[in-house]
Amino acid sequence: KSMELIKKIESFTSRHEAQKLQRQVFVANRIKTMNESIYYTVDYIHEAISNNVQITFQYFDWNEKKEKVLRHNGQKYLVSPWMLTWDDENYYMIAYDQNSGQIKHYRVDKIAKIELTDKKRDGVELFKNFDMALYSKKTFGMYGGQEQSVTIRCKNHLAGVMLDRFGSDVTFIKTDDEHFEFRTKVYVSPLFLTWIMNFGADITIVSPDSVKNEFVSLAKQALEQYK
Repeated sequence: KSMELIKKIESFTSRHEAQKLQRQVFVANRIKTMNESIYYTVDYIHEAISNNVQITFQYFDWNEKKEKVLRHNGQKYLVSPWMLTWDDENYYMIAYDQNSGQIKHYRVDKIAKIELTDKKRDGVELFKNFDMALYSKKTFGMYGGQEQSVTIRCKNHLAGVMLDRFGSDVTFIKTDDEHFEFRTKVYVSPLFLTWIMNFGADITIVSPDSVKNEFVSLAKQALEQYK
C-alpha cells in the first residue's frame, strides 16, 4: 500500500521530478498489518461515526500457530465508536462500551465481521471534552489497565524524558540535589511497569504500595526465567 501511494504521488509530477522523488523516498521495513481488511474496517468505523450509530464486531487474538482466536467465544461486541487514533505502529478505535460504562480502545486490525446497527451512539457526555492526547499519555502502548495516581522519583537527568512522556503540566518537586518527584495519572499495566524498568536504578515508584508491589512481582517473574 505504501508503494502504491508513492506511485500515485509520482504520477502528479514530471518524469524528472518523479525520479528525484523516488531517490528520496525510503519505505522503512517496519512490521505492517497482515490483515488487509483493516481498510474496509476503517471505512465502516468512519461511516458509523458519521451516521452516529453503534457497531457490532468480533474481536480476536493470534495464537502460537498464527491462528485467529476469537475473544468471548466469538460473542459480538456492541460499542459506540467515537474516534480513530494511531499509536505504537497500530490503528485503534476509541469507543464507549455501554455494558461497562467505560471508554475502551480496540486494535482495528483485530476487528472482524464488523456491522453497523440502527442504534444511536452512547457516551456523548464522556466525549464532549475528551482529550485524546491526554488519554494516549496515560495509556502505555494502548495497553489497558486501572487508572491510578502514581508518584515517581527520578534522577535529574531524566527530566526531559519525563516531560516528553507526561507533558509539561506535571509538577517536579526537588527531593535532594540528584532527584525530583512528580505525581501523574497512568493506566497501570505491564507495559507501564516495564517502561519504568528501562531506567533501572534511576527511577523509583514511590507510591501507591499496590503499584510498587505489582512492579516487584513483575520483576521477580522476569528474573525467574533466567534461574
